[in-house]
Amino acid sequence: MHETMMKYKELKEKHPTIDYDLVMTFAEEMPDEFENALLIYEYGCHIVSKDMYKEAVSYFENPDGTKGAKYTIDDIVQRSGIDFDKKDYTKLDFAYMVNMHYSDYGERIKDLDYLMFMAKHDLTDKDYPGDPSERAYHNAKKRIKYFEDEE
Repeated sequence: MHETMMKYKELKEKHPTIDYDLVMTFAEEMPDEFENALLIYEYGCHIVSKDMYKEAVSYFENPDGTKGAKYTIDDIVQRSGIDFDKKDYTKLDFAYMVNMHYSDYGERIKDLDYLMFMAKHDLTDKDYPGDPSERAYHNAKKRIKYFEDEE
């Protein structure tokens, strides 16, 4: 048995609630990180919280001078015709990528169907180093951290 596991078993014998106490301390001392860890455990690295989505897209600076999401989640989902229950990415992942592409390329690419094509490609890109379905999540987290650090 691995040495760490042996130490854990010894601690558990001496302190039967150590795991519960540790989790509750984490939840109380770092509630945001705890919530994020639970979401990742349940859903993987995907945008599943509308709060996270709204914060991440709020930093987009669009070519038309506006900030935030150009297209609504509902408009993108309806127009896409995608059954997100059968995809490795969420509708919020997809909407994030569509709006990110508009923010980055909207002065040259104004066609929503083409922006959705680009988002779908990014979220299924076979040569992406890592899981491409998690691309939106990682980009959003980096964007949020970057702008929070700037403040």
